[in-house]
Amino acid sequence: MLTFLAALALQTPAPVADNAVWTQPELERVANEIRAEVEELRGMKFKGPVAVKLTDKAGFFEYARRRQAATETPEKAYRDETVAKLLGLIPASMDYQKEMLKILEEQVGGFYDPKSSTFYLMETFTGGVAKIILAHELTHALDDQHFDIDGTLAQCGDETDATLAYQAVVEGSGTGLMNQWYMKHLSEITPADLAAAQGLGAETLAKSPPYMWKPLLAVYLLGDSFLARSSGMNLTLKKAALSDIQATFAAPPKSTEQILHSNKYWNADERDDPIRITIDTSALPEGWQVAGVDTLGELYLALLTTPPKKRKGLDVTSALAVMGVNYTNAAAEGWGGDRCVLLRNGDDTMLQLVTAWDTAKDADEFAAALGDPARPSSIPVFKGSGRDAESGWIRGASATQAVVTRELAADGQTPLVVLRVFSLQAPATEKVIEQLKLPYSLAGDAR
Repeated sequence: MLTFLAALALQTPAPVADNAVWTQPELERVANEIRAEVEELRGMKFKGPVAVKLTDKAGFFEYARRRQAATETPEKAYRDETVAKLLGLIPASMDYQKEMLKILEEQVGGFYDPKSSTFYLMETFTGGVAKIILAHELTHALDDQHFDIDGTLAQCGDETDATLAYQAVVEGSGTGLMNQWYMKHLSEITPADLAAAQGLGAETLAKSPPYMWKPLLAVYLLGDSFLARSSGMNLTLKKAALSDIQATFAAPPKSTEQILHSNKYWNADERDDPIRITIDTSALPEGWQVAGVDTLGELYLALLTTPPKKRKGLDVTSALAVMGVNYTNAAAEGWGGDRCVLLRNGDDTMLQLVTAWDTAKDADEFAAALGDPARPSSIPVFKGSGRDAESGWIRGASATQAVVTRELAADGQTPLVVLRVFSLQAPATEKVIEQLKLPYSLAGDAR
């Protein structure tokens, strides 16, 4: 999935072409003014200084490399990209890391580095836009001093769903206070500032698959709504209670389901924590090894259950388009938990995803969105010739199909959907295919 860098980098507009570059003293003066306002708006004090520096694209890329090396292993990067390609969420030929950096290069206006407690402003930004960036990123600095952003991030491990849920708290906090600052200074934002607030990276984002932009947008906009306890988008810019912000940093939501349906976090009677699922990889066929494990969550699965024809880019020039983005759908709602394992044997890969659902209806809707096992799957996995029963392929085991099965947990109550996707360079025997059907268990249950 997206690196944490992507969530720390504020999505911001293009600078006005004729703006003069701020000097370091000017940046420090403005930052001190906004720092005081951030304290007032949040009702909390900074525990120490926050360094502010100007940087350029070269500086950003250097930070990106350092940040990625510190927060993401090569194994995780391979897992995320391969899983996305197996599920048809990005093209098989895409260089994902290169394309993500391209998006960030075009969009980043500033970023806060928790390790050094330093805020960096891209040198081409000044005026109202730069002040908006400062309000957002200095909120990160304040939160980091009180709640240790990277410390909590480390507790999420390499889990996609838990990381996105925590990112929504971090970015929702920054976005909420930024909105409060903006409303306070609305009369000071010039038409030129507003003109600069649209269009950056529009061409790239318009062509990018939702996998690349939707989770990033979600942690900002849905994170703000979640903290404000708003139903849907926080269109009224309701301010989150300080006690709620403190509570979520102390005990972050455990899933994107709780961000998408905030009552499942805030309401004790409706609290819905994920079901823990374990997949047993102790008896793999010869040559096969685990290349990664993960929990994807409702936000990710909603990308998968969106029909391919509706997986379009984002029109950032239209506020209505941005505010009208759907982050989940009926086929992904009712999520109870999931676990996926990515296996690798040379150039062969196989993905097994076990999903648990609240009701049988929820499970049926998810399975139907993936494709009826009696028909070719809607998941566009790799294709090849000569893959038929006569040459060794068995039904559902070719790289042109995914296997979708409806199952029931050993407790006899929890409905499940199991998805297996194969990308094999040559036919596999039925014995190997059977060995790749990995056993799994739910908490207090075994299968």
